[in-house]
Amino acid sequence: MYDTIIIGAGPTGLVSAIYAARRMMKSLVISKNLGGQVIWASEVKNFPGFESIGGVELMQKIGRQVKNLGVEVKIEEIKKISQAESGTFVLQTAKEKFETKTIIIAIGLEPKKLKLVNENTLVGRGISYCANCDGPLFKGKDVAVAGGGNAALDAAEVMSKIANKVYLIYRRDQFRGFESLVEQVKNKANVEIMLNSEINEIIGQNKLEKLTVKNVKDQTAKQIAVEGLFVEIGHEPKTDLLADLVERDALGQVITDANAKTSRDGVFAAGDVTQNEFKQIIVGCGQGAIAALAAYKYLQAKK
Repeated sequence: MYDTIIIGAGPTGLVSAIYAARRMMKSLVISKNLGGQVIWASEVKNFPGFESIGGVELMQKIGRQVKNLGVEVKIEEIKKISQAESGTFVLQTAKEKFETKTIIIAIGLEPKKLKLVNENTLVGRGISYCANCDGPLFKGKDVAVAGGGNAALDAAEVMSKIANKVYLIYRRDQFRGFESLVEQVKNKANVEIMLNSEINEIIGQNKLEKLTVKNVKDQTAKQIAVEGLFVEIGHEPKTDLLADLVERDALGQVITDANAKTSRDGVFAAGDVTQNEFKQIIVGCGQGAIAALAAYKYLQAKK
């Protein structure tokens, strides 16, 4: 029996684990990976205490701190969550079951994908979901950016300073981003804008080699040779597992109060998976601490 099980091992979940351990709560972290979205960042420059640090290195440091406090960390995927008649919760993975008095949900967001063949295979081999993170790896190369919002426009602007050529591909006839940013990108000599277009094929064996781009109006298609593709079409919470556990909003984000409490007693949530507007590492860390302290207070009140 655990005092709390934290779902997610990004910065929010790991900071929750630190604060739970400091309150002598028997804690377990379960996550599909260690580090969350931060490990995709080649460089983090806005985390206190570090002028600059790699995303992987930052999460390794926090992870070591968690393990040194005696918190168990299991790299598994939760398949089912249920509540026993006693009020405790049962979390089931493909391998085993765990029982806990409280849950802290810190699963963050996942980037939206194009859902094309080869996409998952070539992640890290030419395909990225963060131009600000991985852009420098494509210096002097030809790349593409998929998307039409501010994130995609910003990615195209950033890559115009790094890459040899940038294809900005968007399926509609006009961008959804700020007009000032649109004009800034349009004025870049090495950015080729492809509106009314979408990527319908990703080509490459061990690395990205080409894209097939189709015009959605006349259905014509052409191939472009690129070594990098930045998919900037947004992020989304993957919370279907929580549908019967807690209330969510129309976007699938978990609804919480100021103290990380959800609609179900004993279940708390923090970080990007919640309705919090500011999806930042440091914000998630703060909310993770609040969630752990709130879970501790909940257990003390029950005693």
